[in-house]
Amino acid sequence: MDINAYLERIGVPATSPAPSLAALRQLHRQHVLSVPFESLSIHSGEKILLDPALLYEKIVERRRGGFCCENNGLFLWVLRVLGYKPRILSARVQNKTTGAYGPPYDHMVLTVELEGRRWLCDVGFGEGIRTPFPLESGWEEEQDGCRLRLRVEKDEWFLEKKEGDGWRSLYKFTLQERRFEEFQGMCDYHQTSPSSLFFCKSLCSLQLPRGRVTYLGRRLITTHIQADGSAVKTTRELTDEEIPAVLRDTFGVVLSGKLVPKDDDILPPPLSA
Repeated sequence: MDINAYLERIGVPATSPAPSLAALRQLHRQHVLSVPFESLSIHSGEKILLDPALLYEKIVERRRGGFCCENNGLFLWVLRVLGYKPRILSARVQNKTTGAYGPPYDHMVLTVELEGRRWLCDVGFGEGIRTPFPLESGWEEEQDGCRLRLRVEKDEWFLEKKEGDGWRSLYKFTLQERRFEEFQGMCDYHQTSPSSLFFCKSLCSLQLPRGRVTYLGRRLITTHIQADGSAVKTTRELTDEEIPAVLRDTFGVVLSGKLVPKDDDILPPPLSA
């Protein structure tokens, strides 16, 4: 890996700073503001393999994005190169409609120990954390207008987002350490299953300093978080001919294959605990 090329990709000075919480925060935030969360490979004829060299070539050299295992897989490699000691955890994302959680290895997250604390890192979730989050039960904080918290039940940790007067679970995980290679099966599932968001919808989403911009099917959706925490959303309908220019101008993404726009309903996954 050319670490300086990665740092340039996310807009960080190419100095390879020594491991520190301040440096980790900068890396994490700049990654989510620079690298899209996207499923475009699935809809343009590309196979996704969890090979670090291929992830580097795709995200850094071709200036693409990816879904959780791609973004967090590359970030895992970056952290190791820079001298951190990240650990891999398996998370399960909650379905907004059914409330059910996905299978094990549905989502990948990382943790890093620094300054006497353990930090949750996740640069591969479209509406997740912007900067490392203290891995402490009951911890709650606001990040760019979104309030998030961690809650623990028995051995399961829940990352939750404040919505109105309540909290919505984004995903849950345990602290059992995993290996990167163990996620290839779910990586294949997300490319082929009608229960997967990524298979059912062509999407590309990038976090903004206070909001998010998302291409989805034949729509461009922009969300801005106001000073009072409310969200203002605008939607622009797209023709198939407009989509390549939108991907290029909004996300910096140029595909090598022809994109087939898709926005199908997601079938409920098998019921699980």
